[in-house]
Amino acid sequence: MKHFKLLLLSWLYKTVVSAIMLTCRVKYVGKEIEEQLIKQGQTWIYAAWHENTAMTAWFIRNEKVAMMASDSKDGEIIARGIRLFGNIPVRGSASKGGAKAVKAMVKLLKQGHSAAITPDGPRGPVRQLQRGVLYISLMSGSPIVAAHIVASREWVFPTWDRHRLPKPFSKVVVSFSGPCFVERKRVKQNEAAVIEEVQQLMQLNVERAEQAISQ
Repeated sequence: MKHFKLLLLSWLYKTVVSAIMLTCRVKYVGKEIEEQLIKQGQTWIYAAWHENTAMTAWFIRNEKVAMMASDSKDGEIIARGIRLFGNIPVRGSASKGGAKAVKAMVKLLKQGHSAAITPDGPRGPVRQLQRGVLYISLMSGSPIVAAHIVASREWVFPTWDRHRLPKPFSKVVVSFSGPCFVERKRVKQNEAAVIEEVQQLMQLNVERAEQAISQ
């Protein structure tokens, strides 16, 4: 019964998101960043705030991207949804002692899969970058690409991260900024400064997306 319920909820998640996005006008900003990385034969790490988790699985659909999902019950639904969207779920957290998840993510990056992570997950603080993404980047050699999704009309849910989902027939912007290559020497010298640098990259990308949605 539990398995059936999880299967039903994951299919419902994929179906609802896919149906909504069929009605939306989608604009990509900074898409040339990943196109250039592909030309270079380089994998990368999408870093998107936790509020975008549901939509991140949609915009990377069918790309065989490794996406981290928490070990919670909600994470199980998301993990199954990630698989239904044609990607690879990795269970755990990069910031809350998830060494096994980090190693799995690094292994997949080295095998040629790009990755997606929510660096303020699994429990925040909201939009505050945790160090896990830096070490995944260092260990894999893959740069960080900030990603953010915003809609002209959206539902904002009463969750810790104020999770967002576009409303039907809205305009949606998917914005990318970067890439940011994390240097081991700089992290050793001043980890806090590197965290702040990536934090600023993500904040500027949010502003870029919000500016594009208003045009």
